[in-house]
Parts: sequence; structure tokens; C-alpha cells
Amino acid sequence: MGSSERETTIRKLAFVGTSRVGKTTILEHFKKSFAGNPNVAFVEEAARTFFRQNPQIKDRFSVDTQGQIQALALRNERDIHQSGARIIFCDRSVIDAVVYVRSQGDKKGSDELLERVKMWLPTYHKFLLFDPVDIPYETDDIRQETSETRQKFHDAFLTFFKETNIPYELLSGTKEERIKRVTEIIEG
Repeated sequence: MGSSERETTIRKLAFVGTSRVGKTTILEHFKKSFAGNPNVAFVEEAARTFFRQNPQIKDRFSVDTQGQIQALALRNERDIHQSGARIIFCDRSVIDAVVYVRSQGDKKGSDELLERVKMWLPTYHKFLLFDPVDIPYETDDIRQETSETRQKFHDAFLTFFKETNIPYELLSGTKEERIKRVTEIIEG
């Protein structure tokens, strides 16, 4: 099978959205469900890794910082594509950096970041935008934004998908409802 054929048989789901809406929690559910399955792979969140390695960075949403995170996310995803997995779960994606920069009013920087990864977007089967409605916001050692900023980021994702016409699905409901929907997508 050629590499272009292999690419089309991969179901790669990107869990995207604002801070602390359950992306990693849902991902952990599927890690347990598919433990030991060589056909399933997981891409860890690049931003969390980046900020743990670079705690001194204060301007978290600048084009420079987000560009570094985007480069790490792309590298991580490319590595996973080499694994031969047929189902890939991504905790965030290469578009998160685009949206975070855009949310800060830097459309030019955002457009530059989008241009860097346009060729990579077809590798995604589906973007799943996690809805923050009814998900209590709690900060942690990495995520320190206010609940207002969290909503601003969510709104930026909605605007981004609308403006770019990149297909996505808004994933709402309880944890169990979200898991059920992701399972339907995988099996579909």
C-alpha cells in the first residue's frame, strides 16, 4: 500500500478547544480502552509539554511562542503517523496555535501560522471542538487563564472554523455522551 493510500485509511481525530474542557480526560478514557492496541496511537498535548519545559515564558499567546508549540505539535503528529496506527487521537492540533494567536487580535501572525500547516490539515479525519458549556473551569499549574479568557478562546475557535470553512463538530454533553459520540466516529 502506498503512503497516500495509507493516509486515507487513517482516522485521526483532533480534540481541540479552550482550556480545561475535558479533552485530556476523554483522551485518557480511550488510552485505557485501547491499551496495547498497535493500531491506535495518541499524540500528547504539545502546549503542556512546551510550558513545562519553558516555565519562564510569560507571553504564552504570542506568535513566537505559539509558533514553537505548533512546530512541536506537528513534529509529534508526524512521528505518530510513522507508527502505522490506523486510529490517531490528538490532544489538540496544529490549528490551536493559529486560533490562540488570532484570539489575541494578531490576525497577521495567525494567518502566518495557518499557512505553515495548510498542507497538514488533510491528515485530520475530524476536528472535535469541545464545548465548555456546563464544564466547570478549574485552573492548574499550566492553565491559569480566567473563565472570561477561556470563553474568549472558545469563541475564537468558533469564528476560526466559520471563517476558514474547515469542517468540525461541536462536541457537547456529559463525559459519557462525548465518549459515545467519539466512539461512533471511530466506528463509522
